[in-house]
Amino acid sequence: MTEIRATVFYERQLWVATFERTDRDGYAVARHIFGKEPTDPEIYQFVLENYQELKFGELKEFNLTIKRVNPKRAQKLARREMERIKETAKPSTIAQDYMREELEKNKKAKKERASSKRRQRDEQQFDQKLQKRKEKRRGR
Repeated sequence: MTEIRATVFYERQLWVATFERTDRDGYAVARHIFGKEPTDPEIYQFVLENYQELKFGELKEFNLTIKRVNPKRAQKLARREMERIKETAKPSTIAQDYMREELEKNKKAKKERASSKRRQRDEQQFDQKLQKRKEKRRGR
């Protein structure tokens, strides 16, 4: 069974939708920027026509465990969590954490590709320099 949840929210100046997919393989998130505020029929039409084009991140293991907690203790923990959130920043959802991890992973991969490309280019320039030096030495 696959469950898909779409959440549309206003972020800075644009309307953004996150599509969360949960199935037996794991949990994945995709993001789409709408721009102007989409209506319900527009969202439905988008899902029907463009769902296959959404780029979901890598599947992540997702285990939901429910523990029974004394109601008074749960209330105390909730109060502490709310105070901690007020002190730090906005609360983050699983989808936001997932997207942040994906961004970091993509950033790291891009950095590695760029550095290897740069290293390859430098080696090529060095080889050309050596070749020219050899040719000058031979008197050509």
